[in-house]
Amino acid sequence: MIHVHTLILGGGLTGLSTAYHLQKIGRTDYLLAERESVCGGLCKSVYKDGFTFDYAGHLLHLHTPYGKKLVRMLLKANLLRQERRAWIYTNNARVPFPFQANLFALPPDVRQACVDGLVKAAKAPPNTAPKNFKEWCINAFGKGVYHAFMRPYNTKLWGRAPEEMTADWCGPFVPLPAPDEIIKSAHKPPRKKFGYNNYFYYPQTGGCQALVNALAKRVTNLRLNSPVSHISLRKKTAVINGETVSFDYLVNTLALPAFLKLVTDEPALTRAAEKLTVQPVTVYNLAVRGAGKQPFSWIYCPDDKDPFFRVGMQSSFSPNNAPESCRAYYVELSGKIPQMPAAEKRIWNALLQKGIIDTNDEKLFSFWQFLPFAYAVYDKNRAKTVQQTLARLEKRGCFCAGRYGKWEYSFMETSLLQGLETAKKLV
Repeated sequence: MIHVHTLILGGGLTGLSTAYHLQKIGRTDYLLAERESVCGGLCKSVYKDGFTFDYAGHLLHLHTPYGKKLVRMLLKANLLRQERRAWIYTNNARVPFPFQANLFALPPDVRQACVDGLVKAAKAPPNTAPKNFKEWCINAFGKGVYHAFMRPYNTKLWGRAPEEMTADWCGPFVPLPAPDEIIKSAHKPPRKKFGYNNYFYYPQTGGCQALVNALAKRVTNLRLNSPVSHISLRKKTAVINGETVSFDYLVNTLALPAFLKLVTDEPALTRAAEKLTVQPVTVYNLAVRGAGKQPFSWIYCPDDKDPFFRVGMQSSFSPNNAPESCRAYYVELSGKIPQMPAAEKRIWNALLQKGIIDTNDEKLFSFWQFLPFAYAVYDKNRAKTVQQTLARLEKRGCFCAGRYGKWEYSFMETSLLQGLETAKKLV
């Protein structure tokens, strides 16, 4: 048995950030255990034949001075600032993002329904406490926008109807133009940009793995190929790769439901894990040779006829993500999709129909990825279960951090900052 002051589980951004900031404070009596042979979690990158693919879209939205300072320190000159070029393809129209601020691009009947719905919603008594995401959307945008985009897109993404979800996650992620701004957008494009991601940062070379590697180089006590199989919070021990490690404090960045099932002496935590819901995502990655296509960042696809909910152009994030005259795409499908030729053909036909690829493009290769813990679902059980669980864990000296450790919807920057916050708590 070995003993450490702090045991950190998971070598993604949050775990690495926690270890890095502990070292900066002068605490080196920690162990960071990562089950894979490479750090990064879902922030890893795949390199193949001159192409770079991430695990779906991983872009840096930096909103705090320290977040910007940290990323610039880690990546130095290997950092690009890109302007968002995002669209919604629906009703055979290409609508700039966000949908609710660009009604001018819709067919006339859909546009009018969106305006009428907003006017009606504005005249209704204010609903200050919407019970679910559906009510929140209608309160903010009216039934027209809800039925044209919010309902179909979010149903496809989350795998459930909006009335089955809360609106706890919406804050920074769903742009909220004022009603008059929405109505004006029915007549002409807005001058103002909306959303948290008007601009984003991305490594010039190496994909998002470049950020992970830069952080991992500054972490000393890192152990790869080290999965955890059992945890005792009462005894303060964990079995890692067959070896027992004792600790004073535990930092968990693993997906919260999976982590709770590893705890062997807290039955209440095992029961809590069953109340947390996840929406997995299947990713189809595609490399083609062919030039002349307009670059874009990503496209939302709410229509039922499309098998995917979003398409990202990996090669638009950095020119180094694909060889010259080539393009790289990632296609996101909600749920666990059978990785069969029929599914690939359906994806290919939908991409052709939208003009994302054409018959002159040469397919170089494709491959699939499955992300079992992609989105923490904000259903009626989540808020209370997470709050009670995290409080119970802290009483046992266990701190959860990061998008998956806290079971939330958040940014990569948030993961880095929560590593800093956790290190401060430990000291």
